[in-house]
Amino acid sequence: MAGGGRFRDSDVRLGRVAGVFGLRGEVRLFVYNRDSDFLAEPRDVVLVGPEGERRAARLSTRPGAGRRVLGRLDGVADPEAARALMGWEIVVDRAALPPAEEGSWYRHDLLGLEVRDPEGRALGRLAEIHDTAEVEVWVIRAGRRRLYLPLLRDTVRKVDLDAGTIEVLADRLAEDGP
Repeated sequence: MAGGGRFRDSDVRLGRVAGVFGLRGEVRLFVYNRDSDFLAEPRDVVLVGPEGERRAARLSTRPGAGRRVLGRLDGVADPEAARALMGWEIVVDRAALPPAEEGSWYRHDLLGLEVRDPEGRALGRLAEIHDTAEVEVWVIRAGRRRLYLPLLRDTVRKVDLDAGTIEVLADRLAEDGP
């Protein structure tokens, strides 16, 4: 999921540093896939700054209140050092990820795939995936148009990575733009 020269093609974005927690340099994290247990164990990650600077780090996480995730980065020992990392992306190399389970896919594998309705009509390409408080929303680009698809139960009918297609129920699409 490269973009704007800031990320490498092999980078998989896991989340970002969203704030500071406490007096010992812990950080609040916004994790893109909160249901994943990939960050449950300490991991070697790369922090990518707003200007593209890269910094290797060891990240340990723990649950916070509600759906918050708190993290400790080796070498970050006070709130000022933690504050300096706000907005930095947390990435790992694609090769560091375990294989996806049967019937599951990584987001980076889905981005760019053609999205079709059950009759086979092309709707566009999956361009973005957003987590909201209630539901994940896919952004499908069709030329200059952007279509929004909330992922509710059974929205995705079929994913064929080999064919490069995703079949979805199109009755939940909302359109934005010309």
